[in-house]
Amino acid sequence: MNKLRFPKQGFYLVLLTGILFITVHARLMAAEKVKVVKLSHDQGFYKGPFTLTLRTSTPDANIRYTTNGSIPEENSGLVYSEPLTIGQTMVLRARAFKKGMPPSKVKTRTFLFPEDIIRQSPDGLPPEGFPFAWGPNRVDYGMDQRIVNDPAYRDEIIDGFKSLPAYSIVTEMKHLFDAEDGIYANARNDGREWERPASVELLHSDKRDGFQIDCGIRIRGGFSRMPNNPKHAFRLFFRKEYGDSKLKYRLFGKDGAKEFDNLDLRCSSNYSWHMGDPRGAMIRDQINRDLQLAMGQPAMRGYFCHLFINGHYWGLYNTCERPKAAYGESYFEGKKEDFDAIKVGKDEGGIMATDGNLDAWRKVYKMATAGVSTNDDYFSLQGKNADGSINPNGEPLIDMDNVIDYAMVIFYGGNLDAAITWFGGDRWHNNWHGIRNRSGDEGFKFFIWDAEHTFLMESMNKGLHEDRTGPFPAGQQFGSSNPQWLWQQCLENEEFRMRAADRTHELFYGEGLLTPEAVRATVAKRMHEIESAVICESARWGDAARRDNPLNRDDHWRREMHQILETYIPQRSDIVLSQLFRQGILPDFEPAVLSDENGKIEMSAAQGTIYYTLDGTDPRMIGGKPSPTAKVYKASFEPDQAIQIKSRVIYRNEWSTLSTLSN
Repeated sequence: MNKLRFPKQGFYLVLLTGILFITVHARLMAAEKVKVVKLSHDQGFYKGPFTLTLRTSTPDANIRYTTNGSIPEENSGLVYSEPLTIGQTMVLRARAFKKGMPPSKVKTRTFLFPEDIIRQSPDGLPPEGFPFAWGPNRVDYGMDQRIVNDPAYRDEIIDGFKSLPAYSIVTEMKHLFDAEDGIYANARNDGREWERPASVELLHSDKRDGFQIDCGIRIRGGFSRMPNNPKHAFRLFFRKEYGDSKLKYRLFGKDGAKEFDNLDLRCSSNYSWHMGDPRGAMIRDQINRDLQLAMGQPAMRGYFCHLFINGHYWGLYNTCERPKAAYGESYFEGKKEDFDAIKVGKDEGGIMATDGNLDAWRKVYKMATAGVSTNDDYFSLQGKNADGSINPNGEPLIDMDNVIDYAMVIFYGGNLDAAITWFGGDRWHNNWHGIRNRSGDEGFKFFIWDAEHTFLMESMNKGLHEDRTGPFPAGQQFGSSNPQWLWQQCLENEEFRMRAADRTHELFYGEGLLTPEAVRATVAKRMHEIESAVICESARWGDAARRDNPLNRDDHWRREMHQILETYIPQRSDIVLSQLFRQGILPDFEPAVLSDENGKIEMSAAQGTIYYTLDGTDPRMIGGKPSPTAKVYKASFEPDQAIQIKSRVIYRNEWSTLSTLSN
């Protein structure tokens, strides 16, 4: 009988194949993570208890979870063995484990119960895991039951929580409050080394989809970083090392960016209840940014929200975009790497490029310092010829219309701490950002930022009559140069003054955006947005610095808003117009009045000669001469087609502001 024999080579081939299969299988098992934990309920607002189940599709995997913000590990956290009853506000982090395989990603979910939130820490003591103090702060964590139970608020406070979106930051307590490494306990420290991992969720009470994303968090701000401030603002960074490299969510509607590299969760600090100031309006910065956006300029969009930290209510906050290169990529033409984004900083004596470089801004400073009184110099800043036409070889460095609108927002609000800061004796700069595409056809655009020292009836300076039109010395060195200084430099030029006068008339007259009626509407919209939510802020922070007399909505916030709406806004437009007139920006005579009565066009002026055009062009040419297409008005007329009239009055060799009419 013949014996079955394997060739020696075949034996080794089978053996090697088997070893290879086992090795590859083991490596695949090691590389493949346990499947993520799935929850039966999503994050959100809840009214009554529910049963929460956790599961993973990986066979024989174990699930562990935590409720204190920490990340479950194989030997830490609670073992999930049966469904959980959730009946109060909770942050849950779950993770699945299986021997020989990497654990699953962490699943983080926040469940908010407003009826429970209003009773958080009623004695003011820290909830479990939170410290009694950090630095000089010993904080009252409680929801003030005097506010919660007040007949004026008790039937509205629950709706106050539901009236705004909620953000939930979930992270290990040590990342916030550790004496050595916690970012909240060491708020003055900044930079990448003071960024900590966290989960952030957006929750809506009306069941709209929110999001959850793992990210890095830092403390943001300047003055607000001081150790005795108990309520800090946050900055979120979306990086690949945490998970997704971008937040892909339309935070600000269809007109806003669809993805973000970073995001701010800011709060008032200079006029805030947690610092004991009854002038806390909480909307000042946002309404200044709203005004800039309404003018047709790019601006940092934002809205109001509640913030929770590891499930504990932290107060009223305000989302805000950041003026960096990623913003430029979202709203302008170009890629992120094409943009220079500059701001107040530590480089170059006080200016830094957060993206790109300072080369273009150095050119701006050199040219503006040399003077821009001639049209050659002035239009060169815009990449144009002396007659205002495009120079194909020119380099657009400044968007002049943006500079004018930016300045008008500062002037109207009486901003003490804008690009030129009163707190630096008007010799230093602060709170300004600029963005420019190096390869584009537009110059630097500037952004209103941290505009809290505005809309003040009473302040350390002049309040309602605050005058920020200058001129101020800030900008005499490169390290303190800024867009408000640039406005001052450009006032040397007749064309800039004419352009500024035209825009002033457009904004402050008729249906202009800086008329009392228009500003009131802008402010009232934000006021109504937070009116119920202010009760929640009062319960959380109203007694932070006033134990016996907590700041509240009806006695303090509404009084401050009433002063803004009924005293500041009705008077402020005329005050600013007088300030601009004293600067020599506005002519001392009125523009032409145009009317269309049943198809008959009439024009009138108290003095001077009226020039007008019918094709939408300016009757005044660059340089000051009448346009060849302009006509002198002599009598009313009836056009036989649609026209766009532009007119100016010339009186004693000076032109009025522009008047327009379309029939």
